[in-house]
Amino acid sequence: GIVVFGRSSVDESAITGESVPIGKKQDDPVIGGTVSIDGVLHIQALKVGGDTVLSQIVKLVEDAMSKKPPMQKMVDKVSGYFAFFVLISAVISFVGWYFFTTSHVHHFGASLIPSVAILVVACPCALGLATPTAVMVGMGKSARHGVLFKSGESLEMLGKIHTVVFDKTGTITLGKPQVTDVIPVSISENQLIELASIAEKNSEHPIANAILAKAKQENIVPAEADDFGIVPGKGTKARHGDRLILVGNSSFVRQEGVVIEHAQKNIDKLEKEGKTVILVSLNSNLVGIIAIFDTPRKEAGLVMKNLKKRGINLIMLTGDNSNTANTIAKEIGIDTVFANVLPDQKAEVISKLQMNGAKIAMVGDGINDAAALTVADIGIAMGAGTDLAIEAGKVILIRNDLQGLLSAFDISKKTISKIKQNLAYAFLYNVVLIPLAGFGMLYPAIAGLAMAASSISVTGSSLMLKRWTPKIDSKGLDYKSSSNVLHTSNANV
Repeated sequence: GIVVFGRSSVDESAITGESVPIGKKQDDPVIGGTVSIDGVLHIQALKVGGDTVLSQIVKLVEDAMSKKPPMQKMVDKVSGYFAFFVLISAVISFVGWYFFTTSHVHHFGASLIPSVAILVVACPCALGLATPTAVMVGMGKSARHGVLFKSGESLEMLGKIHTVVFDKTGTITLGKPQVTDVIPVSISENQLIELASIAEKNSEHPIANAILAKAKQENIVPAEADDFGIVPGKGTKARHGDRLILVGNSSFVRQEGVVIEHAQKNIDKLEKEGKTVILVSLNSNLVGIIAIFDTPRKEAGLVMKNLKKRGINLIMLTGDNSNTANTIAKEIGIDTVFANVLPDQKAEVISKLQMNGAKIAMVGDGINDAAALTVADIGIAMGAGTDLAIEAGKVILIRNDLQGLLSAFDISKKTISKIKQNLAYAFLYNVVLIPLAGFGMLYPAIAGLAMAASSISVTGSSLMLKRWTPKIDSKGLDYKSSSNVLHTSNANV
């Protein structure tokens, strides 16, 4: 739709991935499914029902699901051929023994016993148990590490992934803006935070929440403002005693007559880093700068480092602006970034990557990620993500922690290795014992015991997975989340 009149800050993170609310005014476009935070907007709907962005995203998810072919299990195919081979072997054995048996008294019995022994010893139980037992144990192991695989197919497929594509907002980052820089002018840092908190105390804007959280962290209790007002999309005004406090963006405080040219260098530097710059003025004098940033999760750098050690390519795919995306990507160690990507374009980017032969896993949490999660070879949804993203994902990180991704990869690869080991046991067993049975060296009763033993050995091999634990290398980690770093300066700005 389009804004007819009114002003407000709109949270578009669920649709576009933009972490900081966007100011909207007359004639600005708005998207269905986004949230107006601090003002009133009168909107003319241009698209309704199935034409809305949200409906189009849902349709993309449904289409992608319908186009996704089920993976055919190799073992099922082999078992079908194997059963046919065993029947033919039994018949050949009977015919061979019937014509070559020297004793006419036991002619029929001597021919029948080897054939029965072949049928008994070659019962494909071990072959049939090789995959499901390993998958069952692997899925149980993953659940204990905070990872839910929706199917055995997804558990097998994850270990074959070459490239992991990450959404930014809410996946790599916390999805909640935090104060990262406090630069006071002529007053102390705590005084600056206190002034900003007084002005923002009655606001529900995410930036206000970030400032109030910082005040709480510093044990600052802001006073109640005598007068308070919100200028939608720009900032807040508050009066406390004889103090007039303004908190907002550059255009807002400049419009109110505050001189900010002497601080422009710092403002430009922070904005180049992709941060949201908030200026604080007291009685029309600039007293400080506060920078807000949707900081990476504390484990993000560790996870990226470990994924690279596993030979996995890393890509960031986000609807956020390029400055913010590149800043975060550089900080945590992602080399390739696709920014300013709309929800329907995310699925297209994934498809193009797949056309180059790469096996792609997509990690996301929002409505805007759902189509890409479905199109990817494996969709991985954050546990605290939207219902649509969780529905589209084949793997769920229940603890909403990216370290679960490392456990998921390791468990998948270990499970695949165990399946191959089990299949090797099963095939070796059949390769050795079927000829022995065919030559009459294995009595049917003994063949039955051998068949049972093979099944027990395969099951026991799978259960050995329970004793294994995935390991994460945390040595040599240079990453420090910006959420743990506070830049302060009392120098002239």
